[in-house]
Amino acid sequence: MSKTIYLDESGCLGWKLDEPYGHGGSSRYFTLAAAIVPEGKDAILARIVRGLYKRRNRPISSELKSVSLSAAEREHFSRELVRASKENLEVSFATITVRKENVQAGFRRHANGLYNYMVKLLLLQIMAAERAVCFIPDSRTIKVELKHAMHDYLCTELAAVGADTFLQTTPWESRDSLPLQFADILAGIVWAHHEHRSGGAYRIASPQVQQKTLFFTPPQLFPDWDAWMPSHY
Repeated sequence: MSKTIYLDESGCLGWKLDEPYGHGGSSRYFTLAAAIVPEGKDAILARIVRGLYKRRNRPISSELKSVSLSAAEREHFSRELVRASKENLEVSFATITVRKENVQAGFRRHANGLYNYMVKLLLLQIMAAERAVCFIPDSRTIKVELKHAMHDYLCTELAAVGADTFLQTTPWESRDSLPLQFADILAGIVWAHHEHRSGGAYRIASPQVQQKTLFFTPPQLFPDWDAWMPSHY
């Protein structure tokens, strides 16, 4: 089968953790969210986001960001996510959240390495199960040279697990993609649950979202390799 994976994030990869977030400090958590749909089924995601624009009587050309949604809008989105998941069993949603205060110094020095590692932990198994994957991350956070590095990294990891997946990586601007905006909203809901303990929308969506966490316990002196930086970083 062929799948399309949309990926966006919430929070930041800054490391100023001695000041409150929003008042000179960085977020304490960082979340990646993926929406995985069969090839040609993007409309399932687009319809949900388009509905938010219609409820506001807002033109799609004026991008609606996750941070600008009200609590009621987020809860409506979560209910629509649950309905889409139950009506379309081949559609799935996955997130990974890192607790940044426990991240080791090596990752802090190479934020793109942490980003790529999180992408691998989140998506490698999903990608390896498919014949072909069109991977569409938000281009705002990926410079051209880093896009190629992440693509090569994922191809290497897929080969290492014996997968014959054909991977196409094409970053897009979220303003041009309603499915990417879907991933942005999902990332914002999961991130807000960890960062602010805001939970109405999260409680609704959570049962339909595969969730992983990273560095939620303090790092050990000799951690397991699964929790350690890949040797080629």
